[in-house]
Formats: sequence, C-alpha cells, structure tokens
Amino acid sequence: MTEIAKLMAMNEELDEIDRRIIGYLQADGRAPFSTIAEVLHLPDRTVSRRGQELLSQGVIQVTGLIERGSLSRKEAMIVRVTCAPGANTIVATALANLPETIFVYLTTGTNECITEIFGSASLLSDILLKLIPGIPGVSAVSSYSCLKYYRTAAQWNPGILTDEEREKISMDRFPRPIKEIELLPDDQLILETLSKNGRATFDQISRACGLTEATARRKTTQLLESGALSIHAVVNPAVIGFPVECWMWIKCAPRDVSMIAEKLILDNHVRYLATISGDYQILFEVAMTSKKILNAYLESIGTVVEGITQLDSYILIEAFKRSGRKTSSIDK
Repeated sequence: MTEIAKLMAMNEELDEIDRRIIGYLQADGRAPFSTIAEVLHLPDRTVSRRGQELLSQGVIQVTGLIERGSLSRKEAMIVRVTCAPGANTIVATALANLPETIFVYLTTGTNECITEIFGSASLLSDILLKLIPGIPGVSAVSSYSCLKYYRTAAQWNPGILTDEEREKISMDRFPRPIKEIELLPDDQLILETLSKNGRATFDQISRACGLTEATARRKTTQLLESGALSIHAVVNPAVIGFPVECWMWIKCAPRDVSMIAEKLILDNHVRYLATISGDYQILFEVAMTSKKILNAYLESIGTVVEGITQLDSYILIEAFKRSGRKTSSIDK
C-alpha cells in the first residue's frame, strides 16, 4: 500500500469524535482529557480512551518547541535544496536527522527539498556552508532569512471546532506576542522534556529535570505565557481531511509585503506564512481538501490579493519532519 493510500485509509478510520479531539489538541495540546470532554460535550471515558489511542498510535504527537524569534541569539532560515536525480530521500533523511531543522519536505519541481533551520548565526553558517553541501546528492542550495512570522503550523485552525468551542479553550490565544528570553539551564531541561512529550505532567517534568514540582510548574508556565514555548500537536493534515499541501513562493514590491501577508492569513487554508529575504519576499503553505480546490485557489489568488508579481507553487510529495519531530509514525 502506498503512503497516500495509507493516509486515506487512516482518514476513513477516524470518525468525527477523533477529529474533534485532534482539533482540540491542536489548540491546547496539554489540555486534560476531562477538560476536552467537557468543552466538546462528550463522555469522559470516550475522550480519554480515544485520545490515548490517537497518541499511542502516533496519529498525533504533542511536542514542545521554542518559538522562532524568542531567542535573541538565534534565528531561523529557510533552505531550498536541489537534489541529484534519485538522491531526494537520502538528502531529506539527512536533513531530518539534524536537530536544528524544524520541518523537512520533498516537493514537486526540480528534485526539490525545503527545510527550515533554527540556531545561532555561527551554527547556521556551518550548516549552510559546510554540512548541507557535504550531504551526498546535494547539487544546489539557496537560503532565505525569515524576517517575520504571520502564522506557523502550531497556529493553524483547520476549522474542526466551532468558534464557540474555540473561545472556551484557554490556550487558544494565537498569535501570541513573543518576548525575547535567555534560556537558563533549568529552562533548557524543561524544553528537552517537553520536546519528547508535550503532555508531560508537572510531576513528570520535575522528576526529569531534578526540580521541585512547584518550580517545574512555575518555570513551564512562565515559558508558555511568554510565548517563547509553544505546544505543537503534530498531525499530518491528510489525516483530518486535508491531503493536499502546497508551498508557494511570492515575489512582490517591498511596499506590498505586509499588505499581501495580512490578506493571505485571513484564509484558514494557510498553515504557515513568513516574510523572507532574497529574491522571494513571502513563503506560505496551504492545506486543501483536494487538488480541485487548490486549483480554484490558485486561479483566484491574483484577483483576491493584489500586488503579487510572481507566484511559484510546489505540491508536497512527502514530509520527513514536522514541528521538530521526524515523521516516521505521523506520515507513514
């Protein structure tokens, strides 16, 4: 069975309750199942059982991730890698194995792989100039500095929950203002713990980090409230009914960048949008229910959003990493 066939089969197996639980976890990945049951007006036992199954089967993974822009000494960069024929998987796997990559996708086009990396300037320089060019099968590399994020995958609202339900979710405060912080050793330990399990209890965090439960609770809450730490519910959009993902690169006049970005994110199909430096000014991704819907979107975008001088679109073929998590159990 092909990967697409597996995803479509999984989508058929998920019912409305499963999708609504996933929708809630996308808004608040640390919510107790009892709270989810109360807001969604579902039986506690049903939500607990279904939620545990979704997590244990890897349909959804909850992870903690430091938000780009929160660390003054680190920055994010988009890298486009052109691969030699037949080397796509080798290159994408090598990129996904780097702890600094946030996502890694193979797309349509000229054997193209797109990734986002996050780290200090010196580390990014080493990755761009030495590490990536040294991966077998890499034939060309282009890089773009991320200037501003308008939406990341963690902030995507796929429309599974009603507006009334989303208003009841305490963590649903996107986009949050992000404060620049300095990560202390205890903060780093908490981040490492939550990166493995974003739903870890304060007791589990305290034991893993060698802190008191009160300290673990206080520090974790501070990181979350600062906007520096976000909890991502990592899920393949195909599982919840959006099997077509497309990355789009926009060229426009500098004066039009903000206007175009603000118009684009009004559409809930947009999962990710950032302004970037270089020969393109905006990079964004959409998730659609079908290629027919994607085609209609592409046909109308020039009319709906003024100022675009060029738009290049590439459909996602395979994801190797999402929100810092390799996709062995998410996309396979």
